[in-house]
This record gives sequence, C-alpha cells and structure tokens, in this order.
Amino acid sequence: MDIQGLVRQIACHWLLVGFSAIITYFVGSAIYNVYFSPLAKYPGPFFAKVSGIPSFYHALTGHRHVWIWQCHQIYGDVFRFQPNGIMVNSPTGYQSIYGTKANVKKGKFYEVFPRNKHSRNTLNTVDRVIHAHKRRVLNAVFSETALRSAETFIISHVDRWVELLVEDNEPEVWTEPKDISPLINWLFFDILGDLCFGRSFESKEKQENPLKSIPHTTTMFFKGVYPFTKSPILQLWVWLKPRGLDFVLNRIKPAASKQYGQFVMDSVMQRTKQEQKLQKERAEGAEVRTDMFHYLFQAKDPKTGGPAYTPIELFSEASLLIIAGTDTSAVVLCAFFFYITRNPRAYRRLTKEIRETFGNLDEIKSGPKLSSCRYLSACIDEALRMCPPLPSELPREVLSGGLVIDGQQIPQGVNVGTSGWSLMHHDEVYGDPWVYRPERWIADEASGVTTEDVTRAQRAFYPFSAGVGNCAGKNLAMKELLLATARTLFMVDVKAPPAPDNLLGAGSSELGWGSRSKSHFVIEDAYLGTKDGPMLQLKRRTI
Repeated sequence: MDIQGLVRQIACHWLLVGFSAIITYFVGSAIYNVYFSPLAKYPGPFFAKVSGIPSFYHALTGHRHVWIWQCHQIYGDVFRFQPNGIMVNSPTGYQSIYGTKANVKKGKFYEVFPRNKHSRNTLNTVDRVIHAHKRRVLNAVFSETALRSAETFIISHVDRWVELLVEDNEPEVWTEPKDISPLINWLFFDILGDLCFGRSFESKEKQENPLKSIPHTTTMFFKGVYPFTKSPILQLWVWLKPRGLDFVLNRIKPAASKQYGQFVMDSVMQRTKQEQKLQKERAEGAEVRTDMFHYLFQAKDPKTGGPAYTPIELFSEASLLIIAGTDTSAVVLCAFFFYITRNPRAYRRLTKEIRETFGNLDEIKSGPKLSSCRYLSACIDEALRMCPPLPSELPREVLSGGLVIDGQQIPQGVNVGTSGWSLMHHDEVYGDPWVYRPERWIADEASGVTTEDVTRAQRAFYPFSAGVGNCAGKNLAMKELLLATARTLFMVDVKAPPAPDNLLGAGSSELGWGSRSKSHFVIEDAYLGTKDGPMLQLKRRTI
C-alpha cells in the first residue's frame, strides 16, 4: 500500500471514530436526560427533554409564549422545556421563583445582551450586589418626586398626539382607518425623550424625521437577538463573548443598529453637557428641572464617592430607559384600544365614566378624580393581563441549596421560570381567561364578582414582574396609560373599522391553537412583546 493510501485510510478511520464519538455523546446525553437526570420525573415534549432546539425554534417563530401555554395545557402546571429547565405556571410557584427572598440568580439569558463586559445596565447585571446598587439608583429615577414632575410633559405629549390623530377631520367625522401601533410607539418615544433627555424627539409629528425609525430598530434588535438566548449554544455564546465574539458582532452590526447606538451616544453626550450647566445653576439657587438623567448622572459610588456610572454605563442605562420606556407601554396601549373597540359594552361604560367624572380636559390629571375611575383602571389591568409586555419567562438559575417550588425540591443549577402570558391565561385562576372582562377586577354583587374572585385574580397578576427584578418604571407606565387613555377618550371617539381593515393584529386560524380567535390581539415574543395594529378610526368630540 502506498503512503497516500495509508494516510487516507488512517484519516477515514479517525473520522469514523470522531463521528462515532459524537453520536455516542448525543445518544448518551439523550438517555441521561430522559431517564437519569434529576429532572427526568417532570413531563414535557420528548425533544425538549433531550435538546434546547424546540425552545429555540419557537423563539424564532415569535410564538414561544404560546408554545409554553400549549405545553402547560398538555402537561400541567409544571413541565420540562429544555434538558436543564422547568416552567412553572402557578401563583405560588411564581412567588417562589421571583420573590424577594428566592434562592435564585438571573440566568445566562441576560449575559447575551451587553455589547461588552463594561456596558452592563440594571437589567442585564447578573451579580446580585451590583444589581442592588444599580437598582437603588434607578429607583431614584422613578421616585414620587420625579413622577410628579413628569406629569406635565406626559399630558402635553398626549394632547398633541390626539390633535395629530384627528387634525385633518371635522368634528363628528370619522377618520380613515389607521394603524395605531407606530403612532403609539412615537407617542411614548417622545415622552421618554422629554423625561430622560430634556427634549422631545418629535417623532409623532407628521414631517419626516430620521428618529421615527428608532422604535422599529429596537424591535428588530430584540427579534434578532432573542432566539440566541433560547438556543442550545447559549452557554458557548456567553463564553465566547469576551473572547472575541463581541468584537466580531460589533464589526458586522447592521447599519440601523449602528445608527441607534450613535443616536443614544449623542443623546447622552448632549444631556451630559446640559446637566453640567444645570449643576452650576442649581448651585446658584436657580430652580431647574430634575429629570431621569439627572439622577443617573448624580448617582455616587458608595465605596469611592465618585460617579456611580462611567460614560459607557450611562450609555447602557440610557439605552435601557429608551427601550423599556417605549416598547412596554406601547404594546399595552395597543392591546387596550384593540379590546375596548371590540367590546361595545365595555366601551360605553368606560367612556361614560370618564366623561361624567371630568367636566373638562384640564381636570384629567393625577388625583382623587382620576383614582376614582375604577373601571378605567380595570380596563388597563385587563389589557395588561391579556397582553403582558414581557410574555415569556424571566429566566432564573437555582443557587446552592436548591429551591422548593410548590412542594418540589429543585436542585442547584436548574433554570426555572414562569411565563407571564401563561399565568395570566390560567383557566383555574381566571375562569374565562380569553375573555376581555374588566369587571373581574371590581368586586360587585350586581356583576357577580366577589372579593375572593378579585383576590384570586390579583395573586396571579404580575405584568411588571415581582421581587428585586420587578419593573422600576411601573408607576410611570401606569401614570402614562391612565392619562393617555382618559384624555384620549375624553377628546375623541374611537372604533374598529369594518373588515378587512379590522383584522390587523387579530388572531387567525393560520396561527394555530392559542392564537386562532379574531377577537384576540396577537403579540409576538421577542423577550419584549411586539405587535402590529390594531386599526382604528377616530372622530373629534364636540365638547
């Protein structure tokens, strides 16, 4: 035999050995995961027990939250969604995982998002001590004082937004059908700009504006990154990030992402210069506005006494505020308008409450009158329940000592979570979870809703998460939603247009189990909920 033939024979032999070793490894892993893993007793889809591919696939489709709900329908309140992960769907289980004293930490999921090791923000910080410090600063950003000063700006933007919606129409004349989704994105984006950077981005105005694309860019970013956070190579991805992957990803980043990064950096630099100027004015006794960025800029490191944030960390926190302050509130307001315009009884009761409570537009502001609008709050809560802004689970990893969930001991290292969308569509908790019924939040003998019914519903209601990882901006979000809905429905009437224009955002038979009904607003899961529609028609009221 010649040398070349011998080399080929040896190469083929070792290729066969390598291939056999790979097959053996995967077969062995599958057997272990199915029969010998500490999680072997938990039910779930067979391929989810042996691989993370099913979870990854459904993340790619944007309907992973629906898949999780489907699995709970089949396997019960606890199922195995990946070889080392279980999903829990009970109010008590939720508290065990996300409660303040839960023996867990944030999962590897969060380590995918930072563009490098220096650019961590409050959301993607895994270390609990560092996160606690960042969170204390963020709590100051959303303090009661800060929220009171924000209201004037929220009202100004909402009123201008409504004016733009109907400015081309005479009173009592319906507008042409319009997709409200991008218009709502621009409303909250402009509010965020004013509250965080001291200037409106003017994206809601009708003239061309390059900043109009920013909300869409952030949505596309999450749609692109989210599947990797649910992939079988998550651990490898996180390991590679500081070892060259971050550098590669930064070099191949799409132009839209680069433009977004430059936009945030420019906004931070401009606001930093403004804050330095305002500091001098405050020192001289002048009354100047203190917005979100002021608290970030003024935060101190408890160890050194110096600034708590480096410039790149300021960039990261600002980026978080832009995304969290726009996308989350926008999906809820879209859901609200979808459901309220498709439920005439609820629409009539809500508009009657608003228009009889307030004598004029100037009265619609935070205070006793707005707080007395119980049905308005119930309508918003019901939209939050039907379409939570974070539809899938917030991943947690069990720490040393394990975790007890509904009587089951979960060992260290297991990934656990609860899908907000599944929990808030739980049949045993809500009875009719697919029905938009604001009355479920108000105890009333006439409607047959008892105090126990309301308490049971509230125990499973976590649209802003819970514990140390809950949404710092939830009070601001609720203020925005209350003012936006009340002032809009005081000034204009809204309705769903006739078919086929009324189908945008609605379910369809092609979407399958859990998304078939045309009376349901469909969101996609990209960590944040994303949406299209609904289509609305509006007409100005004669007040």
